Amino acid sequence: MSVKQLLRSEVVLEKYGKSLAGKTILITGISEQSIAGELAIQLSTADPRLLILSARTESKVAPIIEKIKESKPDVETRFLGIELADLSSVRRAIEHGLSDVPKIDHVVFVAGVMACPFDKTKDGFEMQFGVNYVANFLLVKLLLPKVQAAGPGSSIIITSSAIMRQGKVHLDDLDFSDGKIYDPWAAYGQSNAARTMFAKRLGEKLKVQGIRVFSIDPGSVNTGLQRHCPPEFLEMVKAWEKPGSLVDADGNKFDMQPWATRSEGAATMITGMIDTTISVDDNGSFLCQNAVANDHMHSHVRNEENITRLWEISEELIGEKYDI
Repeated sequence: MSVKQLLRSEVVLEKYGKSLAGKTILITGISEQSIAGELAIQLSTADPRLLILSARTESKVAPIIEKIKESKPDVETRFLGIELADLSSVRRAIEHGLSDVPKIDHVVFVAGVMACPFDKTKDGFEMQFGVNYVANFLLVKLLLPKVQAAGPGSSIIITSSAIMRQGKVHLDDLDFSDGKIYDPWAAYGQSNAARTMFAKRLGEKLKVQGIRVFSIDPGSVNTGLQRHCPPEFLEMVKAWEKPGSLVDADGNKFDMQPWATRSEGAATMITGMIDTTISVDDNGSFLCQNAVANDHMHSHVRNEENITRLWEISEELIGEKYDI
């Protein structure tokens, strides 16, 4: 899609979905209240061979698997338990849960936490940065050989957010002085800026292999992600909805996107996976409303030195180096 437009997943799948037949797809963050759950149901209509559905607990995934079985009994599904706040859980899940899966055609990282009170992951990272970014940095590294085995046309889709436009990665103070100066929205912005910066560099690295990599703004969608939001959240949203009320990290005004359904939220993820009008030449781009939206990336997120330093710090945090 060359023009930003709010589309339902069904529309994107009708145009490009045939390419998903027989494929293996992994999605994180599955639940009945999530965009990921809707994404799984939508993708099942395109007859993939295997849907690997990840969440912390199987109870979150079970209702989605039941819905898929009812409508598409021939599509194989599998639960993959991952606790993103624990890197040892991430490693165990990939080593033991996917040892019999030689290749994965598409990986969509949706799981995350938003605006939670200050806390730390098991590995000592600020919770939002650890769950939303560090765990995904490790997951991509561990899954990359399986995506590479799928070959050109495979994809790695990293969900970000419009708050990326206001977020910066505090490279010298990732945990907000151990919570002393913690602001939940600044931390959420930091984690999403990091995800977008990661996708930008990863996309550049994998372009030559024909592996599609994009960060995605799914739009304004009411999901379980808002569970930590304060009682005054709706009043905050009303203020954000006023034209020109939002300002990005460079001081430029922008508007909040209109509220979207979960199907519309999942659509841009599907666009990143399979829309051939957005090619691997656009790798590393930020997508919004089913189109490339690199103008949404402010100077901190685009800065090559920041991206390089974040990558180096991230390798230190997971204790492993990428080999690409």
